[in-house]
Amino acid sequence: MPISTYKVVKGDTLFGIAKKFNMTVDDLKNLNGLASNNLTVGQTLKVRTAGGTSPTPTPTTPTQHQGGTSTYRVVAGDTLFGIAKKFGMSVDALKSLNGLTSNNLSVGQVLKVSGSGSGSGNPTTPPVTNPPVTTPPVSTGGNYLTARQQFRLETRQEAGFRRYFLTVPLPNGGQVVANMRDNLTNSAHMVYPQGIMFAGQSHLELSVATIQSVGLTLAQAKALQYVSTHEGSFDAINSYDKAIFSYGFIQFTGAAAVGASLNRVLASMEANAPTAFQNIFKRVGIDTEGTGKFAVVTVLDENGYKRSGDDAWLYIQRNVPLYGAFIQAGYEPSLVREQLRMANELYVQPALNFKLNVTVGGINISVPRLSDILTSEASMTIVVALAINQGNGGMSRIVADAVSRVATQRRLNSLGALQQINEREVFETVVANTADPRVRDRAVGVLNSGLSFV
Repeated sequence: MPISTYKVVKGDTLFGIAKKFNMTVDDLKNLNGLASNNLTVGQTLKVRTAGGTSPTPTPTTPTQHQGGTSTYRVVAGDTLFGIAKKFGMSVDALKSLNGLTSNNLSVGQVLKVSGSGSGSGNPTTPPVTNPPVTTPPVSTGGNYLTARQQFRLETRQEAGFRRYFLTVPLPNGGQVVANMRDNLTNSAHMVYPQGIMFAGQSHLELSVATIQSVGLTLAQAKALQYVSTHEGSFDAINSYDKAIFSYGFIQFTGAAAVGASLNRVLASMEANAPTAFQNIFKRVGIDTEGTGKFAVVTVLDENGYKRSGDDAWLYIQRNVPLYGAFIQAGYEPSLVREQLRMANELYVQPALNFKLNVTVGGINISVPRLSDILTSEASMTIVVALAINQGNGGMSRIVADAVSRVATQRRLNSLGALQQINEREVFETVVANTADPRVRDRAVGVLNSGLSFV
């Protein structure tokens, strides 16, 4: 393939130049002996062309209008990030000014811009410092930017908030429309006004045998089956609080500051259901690196840069069409099973193995594991539900108080005696003595469910 030259202009990236000449970033760097991804305006690069020499493109000159705005005509290789940076804007401001709901551009498209175009301004969205990914994930549906176009987003401004309607094709046919809103000012937990809360619509029912396959006993599987159908939807999303992005029937969290359990969920999906993960997540540029507690999520932005960890979650949070991949995953049984697997690992087993300190008539009794005295499927269900809602510490205090009350009344003053405790009476005592409606509702729901306390 013939070699020609290309002169770098403001806003260029290695990824954009490589894409323009049908090269990979590695090929472009090797051809020019580049050791880093840094470019300077005016730098001359060797490129491969299909024939002849490709002239250096001349960026369009913005046409000035009154009111501080200009127009800019999109040329080959342009991205929203590059144009925003050129005019000292943020990507969000550029999209808002032009009423854009996606990051897609077409050559010749005319955009309204603000600023002088000198490039001296600092956009409010800082440039990403991660190196660009050489080869974006490609599936039979095309590259990751093309794959994202399957999610159709419509927005509507309402009084004090924005309404989002996201149409999502489902893995096995059909589609759903997610109705979401932002600016949840009624929540004391709101950190990101542009974030949304979506209760979800998927209540995919899995058999007890399927749930057992992730490492649970029959009683534990029945408990988690109940929780999975009553606690939340498998496609539920929350992107307005300190977790940055939470997902799933028990709201696994993205941010490192609150445990980053969602990173582990996605890594488990990729490890145990690789085909489904490829078809839903990797094809739109979402991936994971590492395993277990060291797992992190990654995402490719519109410039081909790979963001990871909290930076990835912030990018996903701001790009609502990407929520579609998570909604799709809530309808895919093999990926839902991984939500259950991680719920077992992060909540069920820690809760059932939590140590209890019980006081009976002034005598302190240490119960090595909660499951040593509460063994029924109904008890396990309430314990798991409370652990998910209150944390293991909160759950253990509630249960220990109720066990102490019942044991004192029944004079059960040894560990052996506690193993004979009436489990239904324990949770009736929880209901009678709690002021928290979340605790009461979960306990009452199981008490009335028909699940066995024997």
